[in-house]
Amino acid sequence: MLNIIDNLEPFFEDNYRRISVREYARLKKISPPTASKLLLELSKEGLLKRETDRNYIYYFANKQDKVFIDMSRVYWFLKLKNSGILEVLEKELLNPVIFLFGSLSKAETKADSDVDLAIFSPYKKELNTEKFEKLLKRKIQLFLFKKKEDVLNKELLNNILNGYKILGNL
Repeated sequence: MLNIIDNLEPFFEDNYRRISVREYARLKKISPPTASKLLLELSKEGLLKRETDRNYIYYFANKQDKVFIDMSRVYWFLKLKNSGILEVLEKELLNPVIFLFGSLSKAETKADSDVDLAIFSPYKKELNTEKFEKLLKRKIQLFLFKKKEDVLNKELLNNILNGYKILGNL
């Protein structure tokens, strides 16, 4: 399972990027024939779409595929976990409820998308995310609330609740 996520990494990092077989081979440090076989397989599974442009074959994320969206969420969860930010948030805010929402939870990620985390905790604390931003190579936006009712903007609340719950129970 994690092998598939690793193979799809360039498409999770930027859901709008079109990648040729040669570029993918270079990114993943594999031979072009291996890359071609792998990308074709992922395309047959419906995770990627394929198009030909001037004799070049390009692959890009199938952002409508539910499995791709779920795998993208798992990918970002693992990246956040491996960066150490979840551990710090859990320790500093004492068992918070954390949601990943916005573009990263919807498979609408661009190369410059930021990480939106909604955190529900009775404890409010200023947290320095600089170290984690460098590790993730993305800006991190923390939205801190004591409880769900504190989110005054109903559209924001709906966006948060439709995101991906990473930690805790609301």
